[in-house]
Amino acid sequence: MNEHDTDPAAQEREAEGQGLSLRAGGLATSSSLIVLGCIVMYGSLQQGIGWDDAGPMPGYFPFYIGLLLALSSLGTALGTLAKWSKGRGDLTSRSQLRRVLGVFIPICVYAALMPYLGMYVASGLLIAWFMRRMAEPGATHSWLKTVAISVAVPVACYFIFTRWFEVPLYAGPIPAWFGY
Repeated sequence: MNEHDTDPAAQEREAEGQGLSLRAGGLATSSSLIVLGCIVMYGSLQQGIGWDDAGPMPGYFPFYIGLLLALSSLGTALGTLAKWSKGRGDLTSRSQLRRVLGVFIPICVYAALMPYLGMYVASGLLIAWFMRRMAEPGATHSWLKTVAISVAVPVACYFIFTRWFEVPLYAGPIPAWFGY
């Protein structure tokens, strides 16, 4: 009798397939942070990283923060690669990864749509997506309820922030459509 016969967690992992390993997760995170650090450094170079008569130029401190981020992430990536042969621990199971991606991907689409549609329309679409697709099984919302909430929340945000607090949020093309 092996450990898979008695361990319910092992049987569940075997049944649903492997998800994301700790190694892959660590390398993906490290790589992303290295790229982010390099982007920060590049932008800082555009602003200037030296000193002038008034003191440090605008890119001085961000450059070194980006450098520290990139170097520390490179260290993490190299440490992960050095321990590669020590086994494959699981970071997530396949079903857990599917749930995370089910939230992460729509939020990336939301962020990508915001410059074109504005915050209000993009937010309404995101709310509708989550209400229709991400509800618990057996708890899907009617189309009427989905549309009502997906319109009411952005409209309420518009009035609260833009009209009452006078903190305009990016509305995209909507003001032009209504002659604002």
